[in-house]
Amino acid sequence: MSKRKKQKGSKLPVVLGILAAFLVVGAVLYFAVYRPVKAKVVDKVAEKTITSIAEQAGVDSSVANEIYDSMSEEDQKTVQDLIESHADADTIQKATQMYTDGDTSGLKDLAESELSDEEQQELVDLYQKYVAQ
Repeated sequence: MSKRKKQKGSKLPVVLGILAAFLVVGAVLYFAVYRPVKAKVVDKVAEKTITSIAEQAGVDSSVANEIYDSMSEEDQKTVQDLIESHADADTIQKATQMYTDGDTSGLKDLAESELSDEEQQELVDLYQKYVAQ
């Protein structure tokens, strides 16, 4: 009888060890894969959104591409934060696939569908700040 209790008790550390390993692997994947991919996708969506606003205003596409790059880090962060606040795992997956496929109009449409009118206006205001320079 005591042998059975000892065997059941010895499985608990193994189970806990396996659970701990899953947690460590999950944390590594989250910090090493998901977050960097999400940051890159958010940056690309932000860039394409600003570029799209510029093109809709009649700015040449080569100039429109330079607008996001000429923005201050603070303003780029504002644009990224607006995009990221709407970026759940499903949206990131869609945006990543669009980015991989080179579907820039899809990225633009995705950003526009996710942002409120006020957020879109904030992006337009940021765009106008840099066009006026």
